[in-house]
Amino acid sequence: MQLHEFLAVTHDKDKLINYLMEHNVISNEIYCPKCNNKLKLNRDNFSFRCRKVLYEKNKHKKYVKKQCTFKGSVRFDTWFSKSNLSLETICRMTAYFIMLRPPRLMFLCTELQLSQHSVFDWISFCREVCIYWAKKNSTKLGGPNIIVEIDEAKIGKKKYNCGRIIEGKWIFGGYERGTKKIFIVPVQDRTEKTLLELIKEWILPGTTIMSDCWKLYNCLNSEGFQHLTENHSMNFVDLDAGAHTQHIERVWREVKANIPQYGMRSSHLVGYLAEYFFKRVHAYEDRLSSFFRAIAELCPPKTVDDEADVSEAT
Repeated sequence: MQLHEFLAVTHDKDKLINYLMEHNVISNEIYCPKCNNKLKLNRDNFSFRCRKVLYEKNKHKKYVKKQCTFKGSVRFDTWFSKSNLSLETICRMTAYFIMLRPPRLMFLCTELQLSQHSVFDWISFCREVCIYWAKKNSTKLGGPNIIVEIDEAKIGKKKYNCGRIIEGKWIFGGYERGTKKIFIVPVQDRTEKTLLELIKEWILPGTTIMSDCWKLYNCLNSEGFQHLTENHSMNFVDLDAGAHTQHIERVWREVKANIPQYGMRSSHLVGYLAEYFFKRVHAYEDRLSSFFRAIAELCPPKTVDDEADVSEAT
């Protein structure tokens, strides 16, 4: 689904509810958290209401007739709970997040007429979904007769907008040829111990690893990997032998294009990387559907009886 098509859906609440139900973000039925009665969504006011008649013993051991009074909105115990924003606004913001490239904070504030604080909170929630999805779907790369390119890159800003990057965070990653699978992780340092641990964590033994000629990688052959190198200092790439790291370097260009050069907090780097990873895997037309399904996995709607706070009922 294209962005403009989904935005049109958000202007028809009935269609939006159907879309969210199809993606399991909200439920058409829940169990009452007070009496365990099965409730169906009232499509007129988009709420759940229980009127089950109960008989309870009073202090005189006589049965007294009572009626359950639970009432909850369609948002009850879902991705949308504990927010005062409308369902439509949250869905539009979610769509803009997953379909547009950052920076987009000021655009969202203007377009949705929200404060920076509200927008920032929901962007953070969306990135939590990306992080959840990335952790669940990340796998080791390589294996016998498979080539994986590895490299490091620095995410940061340049002094006076020119010259070499002088401050920022290092990231380390790999690219599997053929499948185009990748992994990207932030690194605190670039010591041999740290990078070798990451290589063992993310790359299978027997893999042919291609890297630049940085001396810290010289230990790879003794660790169960075949190591080929590309010497950037000599500007040499042996295309016939396939000894180059052009694919992972292209990934770095894409990553940097999706991360703001200024104003990014170090603590948000993992979220930006997870966002890039999610968007890279899912085609533009499939992103919205895939993202809402990821939301449903992370925040499944309430469908069974358990302890719940019903104070947000509308």
